[in-house]
This record gives sequence, C-alpha cells and structure tokens, in this order.
Amino acid sequence: MEINQQQLWLCFVFLIQSAVLQAKKIEDVVILADDSYPPYSYIENGQLKGIYVDFIHEASKLIADKYKVSIIAVPWKRALQEIKEGQALAIIPPYQHLKDRSYIWPYSKALMKERVVAFCYSDINLMEYLNMKHTNEERPLIIGINAGYMILSQELVNAINKGIVAISENKSTLSNVLKLHSRRIDCYINDRVSTLWEFSRLSLKKQISFDNIRESMVVMSQTAHIGYTNSEFHNFTYKDDFVERMDNALSQLFTSNEFQLIINRYLLETDE
Repeated sequence: MEINQQQLWLCFVFLIQSAVLQAKKIEDVVILADDSYPPYSYIENGQLKGIYVDFIHEASKLIADKYKVSIIAVPWKRALQEIKEGQALAIIPPYQHLKDRSYIWPYSKALMKERVVAFCYSDINLMEYLNMKHTNEERPLIIGINAGYMILSQELVNAINKGIVAISENKSTLSNVLKLHSRRIDCYINDRVSTLWEFSRLSLKKQISFDNIRESMVVMSQTAHIGYTNSEFHNFTYKDDFVERMDNALSQLFTSNEFQLIINRYLLETDE
C-alpha cells in the first residue's frame, strides 16, 4: 500500500502534537499529612495547616510546571498503612527508621530537627525512676505517646520489657496532653515544641494550668522528612523525578526569607 505525502505529513503532525502534550502533562501528586501534630501538621477549623504543610506548599510552587501537589490530612497510623501498601506516594513528617519502616524510602531533605522529650508530673524524675530498683508490687509508670509514633529510646524499651513502664497510645497530641493534665497518664513523650504549643494553646483558650508538669528527660533528637513509599506494589512512575525536584525546591525554600517567616507564623501565634 502506498502512503502519499499528505498522509506522511498528518502522521508527523500527530507525533509532534503527542510529544508536546506529553511534555506539558502535569502529574497530580498526593502527600499524606499527620492530622494531629501541631504546629507542624494539623487540622484547625476544618483546614489543614502547619509548618511542614506550608513548607511543602511553598516548595510545590517551584515545581508547579511539572507537578500539582495536594496535601491530605490523615490519622498517622492510617497514613503509614497507605504508604506501606503503596497506595500513596509520600507522607509527612516521619523520622528515619530505616530498619523498622523499610517500606519508606527515600527520605527528603530534613524539614526540621525535632527534640523528643518526656513531660511528667513534678514529683516524677523519669531518669531516676528508670535507674531505680523496683518491686513486682509497684504499679508501672504510664507513659502516653501518639498512636503509631516510634519515639522510644532503648532505655525506655528495656523498662517496658521489665514491666516498670506501660505505654498508652492515644490519637493525638491534644488527647495525650488532656490525659496528662487529668493524670490518667504519668508522663507524655513527644516533640518538645509540639507539646509546649498545645500547653500554651490550652492555657490561653481553656485556662488550663500545667504548672505541676515539667520537662523530665530528653529522649532523642530526630529530623523530620517527607517519606516516600518503597512498596513493590506502587505505580508512581514519576517517583524518582519528583523526589529530586522536591528536594531541589526545598533547598531553595530553606535559603529564602519565607522559611523563617513560616516558622514564626506558628511559633509566635500562641503568644498573641
């Protein structure tokens, strides 16, 4: 069958148009965010907000020619499960647990360094308690953590195994802080800034006093990241390109004036 010049020309135009459309295609990317981790990532009045949320919004503007990024608030344990199953591309803001969360890789550039501490009643010195000899008749110390968080030091894990410490997992920073205030838990372990932010908010809005609670022990320091699914079942063919572009965008954000403005917007708002 002969192909005339007009047919060749139409084929050429079609190929060119297909290439242009492919080049201009913008991928929709969803990042899951912890819905209860103020001031980094949380829901307020039905709106997702927070330091890390705003970081990603700003960085996403720099890659908007290639990716349209949406951030969806999800309970932390459910978000981890979706990443594990390859249903979602990314999650914020996990710490790096390479062995225990092998289903997350790679991690983005560090968003911020967080300091994990134990807040306890003033009559409890957690460090001394962990080093004391205990009898089997003693009630274990109850320590609250956010559900799905991996923030316990080896020293605390050992204490759990000995039965001198019991862990109470609760949905959010708020629920843990309220339980700590009513002494339904003896201590609460979480990021220092997040806990103090909730103390300050409740003190201002609910006139709740936390004068009898103090910072008892530094548990660890960790960096927070965007974590990407490493599941063999994911079909995000653009993953590697997105990771590289997002890291470059974050690097630009971290050297801009907007970086500190975002942090100040949240850390200073409870002082107003």
